[in-house]
Amino acid sequence: MEVEDGHLHIFLAAFPSEADALVFSQKQWEPEPGEDASDEEYAAWEDRNPSWPMRAEQGFTYLDGDFVETIWGTGPTGSEANWGYLASLLDADDVGRCKDLAPARSNTLIVIDERALGGFDFTFRTTATITYCGRYRRRRT
Repeated sequence: MEVEDGHLHIFLAAFPSEADALVFSQKQWEPEPGEDASDEEYAAWEDRNPSWPMRAEQGFTYLDGDFVETIWGTGPTGSEANWGYLASLLDADDVGRCKDLAPARSNTLIVIDERALGGFDFTFRTTATITYCGRYRRRRT
């Protein structure tokens, strides 16, 4: 099956656990208030949800979570699996550039398909939490 051409934005990070990586990189929802909640309580819940630290840290105005993928792996086999997965998405030179930028103890790969931006123009950046490796053309399969 041929994969659609497009671009991917690649981030690397080091998190203490897979749960921490997912809480940062994926939308999180608090449990919805019960039927006995007041209108004010429900409105406050709506204002807080979803929380998405990566989106807030980057300053995204729009991001479709269906096109955000988080891969976590630790130890010699876990981090190698991350690089192997990235090699299935990008050309070898692009993977090498990402490896050169990888922070110490990097164990998390975040892949954002350009379709996640919904056509909006946005400039990604490295933050205290994640390292932005760049925008790369998806490898043709």
